Amino acid sequence: MNAANITWPQGRYNPGGVSRVLFAFAEDVATFPTLADPETATTFESLVLFAAPILMKSGKSFKEIYCTLEEGEVKSEMVGPRDGKSRENSIEISFPGSEAAFLGFKAASSNRQMIFAVLEKNRKVRIVGSLNDPAFLETDSETSGKKNADGRKTMLMFKAAGATSAPIYHLTIDTLLVPAV
Repeated sequence: MNAANITWPQGRYNPGGVSRVLFAFAEDVATFPTLADPETATTFESLVLFAAPILMKSGKSFKEIYCTLEEGEVKSEMVGPRDGKSRENSIEISFPGSEAAFLGFKAASSNRQMIFAVLEKNRKVRIVGSLNDPAFLETDSETSGKKNADGRKTMLMFKAAGATSAPIYHLTIDTLLVPAV
């Protein structure tokens, strides 16, 4: 790989937070893109940018799950020994109620392989999970709140292993909502 300058343009739009969260069950994915191999990659970008689309099985698509603004986030943490580093990527979702569909989602996803597409406020789409390393529900913390001012909410955290930080998906997030034919 040829090294390249890593710069930051002044004035770039870069707010924190997530705008939208989509999920899919791994069994509904027909083909999943791959990242470049670090030993043969020619650019840094190819190590973390999916250049091909995620293709779903017939009639399947990603689905949207509501996340309270400024409460959800994508995280990445390096783990492993000196010569065996990898990443744990996660998505935290905050849901503000105890709706039956949401409680059913929690029950259905508790032991299921998942993939998430997350639109960050900087307009980048990040992918948490893959067919080889799917995301699993790691934590689920729910409260009704004690006082009226407390509010009720559930915090879910899904975690997936990966070789890199949560990769960037090159297509718009809306392309994942269209059911496959």
